Amino acid sequence: MQLTLLPTVLLSIACLYCGLFTDALPSTDGRKHKFLRSGKLPIPTQDQDNSHVITVTVDDNTPLGPFQRQRFVERNVTVFDPAYNGKGQSKRPLVLAYHGVMSDSETMRQLTQLDREAKDRGWVAAYPQGEWTYFRKMTNWNGAGCCSQGQDDISFTKVMIEYMVEHFNVDENKVYVTGVSNGGFMVYRLLCEMGHRESGKPWIAAASVHSGLLGAWNADFSSCSISTETPLVHFHGLADPIVNTTGKAESKAEFGLPFPPVTKAEWKSVNASVDYVAEAMCGSSVITSTSKPTESTTCHQMCHGKVEYCMVEELQHMWSGCSNKTLNMYDPHHATNVDATKYFADSFERHRKNESDVIDQ
Repeated sequence: MQLTLLPTVLLSIACLYCGLFTDALPSTDGRKHKFLRSGKLPIPTQDQDNSHVITVTVDDNTPLGPFQRQRFVERNVTVFDPAYNGKGQSKRPLVLAYHGVMSDSETMRQLTQLDREAKDRGWVAAYPQGEWTYFRKMTNWNGAGCCSQGQDDISFTKVMIEYMVEHFNVDENKVYVTGVSNGGFMVYRLLCEMGHRESGKPWIAAASVHSGLLGAWNADFSSCSISTETPLVHFHGLADPIVNTTGKAESKAEFGLPFPPVTKAEWKSVNASVDYVAEAMCGSSVITSTSKPTESTTCHQMCHGKVEYCMVEELQHMWSGCSNKTLNMYDPHHATNVDATKYFADSFERHRKNESDVIDQ
């Protein structure tokens, strides 16, 4: 290949991945608050739409060489707080929403419309921003087999939750997570590795995934230890050409491109991903019930409803029910497909009520 053609080839590859994975829009500027891990925590101030952009400084936890210093990185999260810190109220649930590769927190906010659910249900919604990888020219999450092995997103998530608990009147036992595409892979990694707090309660109370899978680099799933207390709902389009329902074998190059963070990973199929969680949850992946919330969507429940996966006919790499035509993950059949955002929020609500019933008994 001639050297003069190399920039054009690299640009073409980047554009292909951009078109396949992202649904990015320019991020809007918001009020920022610095949070140094060893410093004083600031009290956020209110913006007109009750949202804040908070910057946290996180230990990167990257393995160090003999002459390297510990590295700290600044990470951002956009927070929508309809009650503005909830002063004088009981502690509230928090939902964290992880965007796809080469996307951003603002796009995830528009895609999911979780602000609507937060306002209606008295929750706090937060949209973390993936790490910008300069060499690869993209934002991403260090998820379960996609799409980076650099930054420590487990540490970032724990720092975010700690901050939200202290400054937004969040109940540490009611933290829910959702993610799409690469963000869905990230949610699977959170299920595998977040573990439990010192109190013995899991960091994550309930989870949902859209168009992501359980994966691992070099087919090594040894670090995946699923909590038996964290329910999961998984949505996937049967026609998804990007994150196929059948998964991906190790060393297979997706789209014919040698993209190492994807190529050297194994992705389990949708069935194998949810089976893995169900086996950890209740020791069985047997389907205990099936439902059809719409004609196009079939949902299967395992572990008596604690693990569920829903398959949407004709849906490609899109967010089921998204009606915003300006987004790449717009669902052209949104009028007849399930509103995934509401479905996920309802599942979180059921979990919250079930937990309350157990405590009251």
